[in-house]
Amino acid sequence: MTNTPETSANPTTSGSRMRTVRFESCGGPSVLTVAEVAVPEPGPGQITLDVEYAGVNFAEVMFRRGQFPVDLPHFPGLEAVGTVRAVGEGVTGVRVGERVAALTLGGGGNAEVVAVGAEHTVRLDGELAGLDGALAAGALCNVTTALGVLTSAGHLAQGETVVVLAAAGGVGTAAAQLARSLGAGTVIGVTSSPAKAEYARGYGYDSVVSYDEIEREVAERTGGAGADLVLDSVGGAFRSSVTGLLAAFGRHVVFGNAAAEDVTFEGNHPWYTNSSLAGYNLGGVAGRAPHLLRAHLEQALASVAQGAVRVDVKVLPLKDVAHAHELLETRASTGKYVLDVRS
Repeated sequence: MTNTPETSANPTTSGSRMRTVRFESCGGPSVLTVAEVAVPEPGPGQITLDVEYAGVNFAEVMFRRGQFPVDLPHFPGLEAVGTVRAVGEGVTGVRVGERVAALTLGGGGNAEVVAVGAEHTVRLDGELAGLDGALAAGALCNVTTALGVLTSAGHLAQGETVVVLAAAGGVGTAAAQLARSLGAGTVIGVTSSPAKAEYARGYGYDSVVSYDEIEREVAERTGGAGADLVLDSVGGAFRSSVTGLLAAFGRHVVFGNAAAEDVTFEGNHPWYTNSSLAGYNLGGVAGRAPHLLRAHLEQALASVAQGAVRVDVKVLPLKDVAHAHELLETRASTGKYVLDVRS
């Protein structure tokens, strides 16, 4: 995901102050601080949101580590839930005081107030009216990404075999449930520890194994044919071995790089291996296919509200944002971390 700072990442003076998470240099979790800055005002096409809950994502870890260039100081946070504070020029369909969930793709969501593009917000009314705020914040990026990876990037078909790397994470647990509901025949998870494997098994996987065991597991479950779809947010050395797990014309979808190191594929790689390499990036979809992103966002929230997708949310106070980053970075996390901004 690329990160283009918007008004949300550069608060403007509005006569009052707010708390926000920021970092002034790239580095470990300790560079994160909670600071006081001016409250932003909405620009054209934007709304401002009084934030109740804000999600924490691995993409923000990558921004903090400097894997992607961001302007400094940077204000992290890609998802927020709260009430509309003000409406900018040209915005229709949303009113002050309404409860909404928003993708804050320019950053700034880990704050008491954030400015966000109105096209990236969903009103929490109708069937979404009863959706818990922390649950909604925990679903915004992860469930939307899982849905986009499986459908638009992965083109999952009925009866296919899916392998999900990082199976115990927020996207992984959502992907297992969605893959099943979308008609997958077999869903196999991969984790880095027995404890994570035990946790992930509660989300609908047919089996969950270690990275050392996955090749044998796929062979046994597919009769040697291979997996049709592999979802890869891990990166690192294992990424180059994913092709060996794939069936003829299997798809390898990349949507993250937790290992902070990448591999290079030659242009002839898909030709020689009869495989496809695809990618999914929320920021990229927002820029090039905003209507598709909104459809994914609405469908993701509806699936959570209906109970079709379960999200394991762990709520922390805003001041503990560095701890959430540490858990994500050391791969000690399971489920989804959400900040209670009001605490």
